[in-house]
Order: sequence, then structure tokens, then C-alpha cells
Amino acid sequence: MTRHWFGTDGIRGLAGEGPLAAPFLRRLGRALAEQAVTEDGDAPIVLLARDTRESGPAISAALATGLAAGGARAVDLGVVPTPALPMAMRARGAARGVVVSASHNPWTDNGVKVFGAGGLKLTDAQEHALEARVRELGGESDDGRASDSPRIESVDGARGYVEALLERFSDVDLTGMRLAVDCAHGAATLTAPTVLTALGARVTPLFVSPDGRNINAGCGSTHLDALADVVRAGTFDLGIAFDGDADRVLMVDTAGRHCGGDHMLAFLGTHLASRDALPKRTVVATIMSNLGLERTLSGAGIALRRTKVGDRYVHAEMREGGYGLGGEASGHLLFGAEHHFNGDGLYTALKLLGGLRESGRDLASVIDAVPSVPQVLLNVQVAAKPPLESLPALGERVAAAEAAHGADVRIVLRYSGTENLARVMVEGVDADVVHGLADELAALWRRAVSGQGSRT
Repeated sequence: MTRHWFGTDGIRGLAGEGPLAAPFLRRLGRALAEQAVTEDGDAPIVLLARDTRESGPAISAALATGLAAGGARAVDLGVVPTPALPMAMRARGAARGVVVSASHNPWTDNGVKVFGAGGLKLTDAQEHALEARVRELGGESDDGRASDSPRIESVDGARGYVEALLERFSDVDLTGMRLAVDCAHGAATLTAPTVLTALGARVTPLFVSPDGRNINAGCGSTHLDALADVVRAGTFDLGIAFDGDADRVLMVDTAGRHCGGDHMLAFLGTHLASRDALPKRTVVATIMSNLGLERTLSGAGIALRRTKVGDRYVHAEMREGGYGLGGEASGHLLFGAEHHFNGDGLYTALKLLGGLRESGRDLASVIDAVPSVPQVLLNVQVAAKPPLESLPALGERVAAAEAAHGADVRIVLRYSGTENLARVMVEGVDADVVHGLADELAALWRRAVSGQGSRT
């Protein structure tokens, strides 16, 4: 069954509109509270957190109103990285948690990420049940007056997160390491420079003046050029970039070259395997990870298992298979039971920096170790998202290309789960073929969906 409001990573859209308008959010909060009712009848604890977008407080307030109406006790962590929420949930025994964030999207967007017991993201079945209850509540009156100003306990979520990471990585010594740290004017602003400095690094913080509207604006993990310029011009060992809610991280070396999730998975996979610390000598990645990652791991006797796009699917595969390392090319890495399967940009950075120190390698060698097969990813703006099987011309062209090139070409077509975009990924040994085919498929898809309305 297709979820209506929840995408690959929660609910996301324009702040103040549709499912991010106050009436819907109050119903969602009430449904969450009802879903989280404890066995002994006590009011369930639901933690709220947000990134630095100006719409965050209003969205959190609407959710809190609904939570109170449903009998829950809301606790506000304030502005914290997304991974700080599940960490706090486990510490406080919270039944549910909500992060108000649109991750790497611009400030005009926002979103709601829901976590279940133990700080794990909701299953598909739980999201279906939640949506069904929200629909039921949609038939009831909602004038916004009930519990308009619920009592909300506030705690310093950032402090607890920083303390937990410093304890976990107390054996990592970054003394003398020179780091440029791009916090994307987002949630990492309050945590990453503090932790890295406390572990001995010489930190130059960048983009650490959030104003509610500058989150991810020309900075962060989706805009690495500014960080690369700073690192090339300075005397740094490397640069680190987080996204707006700091659950992912990317890096740049001294030449300004980008170190992505595939590079980090290859390095950490081989590093952990060499110390007999990689469960089942297996790494989990999505269908979007480059063939170069697969070849690098294979050369070290490590298997790669692929999933659908989305950290929820990586997470599910890791839990089911008992694997300890997985992630996406975007820099969203998971470390299995070691870190409760939560994506955490700063945790990932600390694992990688510690591995570099332990192995004596630099970031340039991490990048060089993964031979990248030519890959093109194109985004096509769409007004509708009809099923791919309903677009025969597109399917026929894909089949013809795969028949002509065999294993030398890999094609992935999918819709974004968070934006009105169709994504075309083509990978292969011949760069000209890859680029030409990607352009052709993007044009075919654009023509196929034109005029099909605004349903998403």
C-alpha cells in the first residue's frame, strides 16, 4: 500500500501548506499520542526536536497541541541534530519522537520525521496506521482552541548529545588535526565544532550563523564548493560538511576533491574488516552507490548488498542480516547495533577521523582507493508521479539499452520521495554512452509526464 503523506524520510513539503499546515499537524500529533499509549495507561513521553528553519517553532507548537489533546507528555529538545533525538529517546524512555526538519532542502521547506520506541524510525505498517488515524481525525472539528498552549518541558538536547559523543569517542585523539567544518547554518552549529575541538582538533567553523532562512544556502553537504575553496586556500588537513539536520556528512581533501558516502563506506568497510570488526564482512548500500564501491570492497573480500533508495531500507537490511555498516552515497551512514542504526553525520565523521589516525592515511588516499565508474544522475522536475509501468516508451528504451550494453550499463529510474522530481541514474564503463543515455531518458520522462496534473 502506498503511503499518502509519508515519503522515504517522513513528511516533507512547503512549510505552512498541506500536511505542514497547523490543522493537519494537530491531528498528526494527536494520532501519534494515541499510537504511543503505554500499557500501564501513563501519559506517553514524546520528544520534539528541530533544525534552524524559521518555521520550526510553529510546526513544533502545532504538533505539541495535538500531542496534548491525545494525552501525551511533550518534551522539547530545541535545536539539535536529528540523531540527538533517538539518543535522547532511549535515555528518557520516550515512546515516540519527532524531528521537525527538511534535511538538505531550502528553508522554505520543512518536514516531520517520526521515530518509534527505542529511537527507531517507524515501519511502513506503523506509518500506514498513523495515516489512517489522521484521516479519521480529519472528519472532526479542529478549531485549534483545545490545548492551544500545552505545558511543554524543555531540556538542552544539544548538551546531552555532545556529552554522549565525547564519552563514546574518548579514545579518539585528534590533537593537531586542522579541520574546516561547514555546519550549513543548521543543527550541527551547536554541536560539531564543540565535539571536534574537545577531542583536540583545530577547528575553523564555517556557516554557523543561522537566521532561519540561510540553512543549506550555498553551503553544507549539498553545496561543497565553498568548503572546497576554503580548504584549498588554507592549511587544513581536510574539510567536513554537514546537511541542515546533521544526519549526513561529506568531506573534501586538501585539493578540494569530494569524499562521498561511497568513499567512506569503502574506507570504513576495509578498515573494520582488517581488524575483524565488520560483521559478516558485508557492507549494505543502495542501488545508487557506484560500481567502484562494489569493486573496491570485492577486492578486499567484502560483500556488498544493495537496497532500494532510502536509509530506512538500508536500516531494514542491516537489522535483518545482522550487518554492521551501511549507508548511502549522500553521506548518510549507519553503524548497526553499535549506534542503534541511526544516521549521524558527526558520529560518522568521528569514525572516519579516528580510522585515519589509526591507519596513518589521509583523506586523499581514501578518495583514490575507489575507482569511480562513470555515473550520471539527472533530476527531472515533474508535476505528477505516474507509475513507471504506465510509461511504455520509457520502459522500452531502458530495455533496449540493457539488451545492447548488458552488464556494461546500469540504469535506475525512480521518483524522489521528498520532492517533485524524477531521478535518472545511468552508470557504465563508457562515459559517452552514459551521458547520452541519461539525457535521452530524462527527455523521454519529461515528455511522458507533461500535462499529467499536479498530483504527487
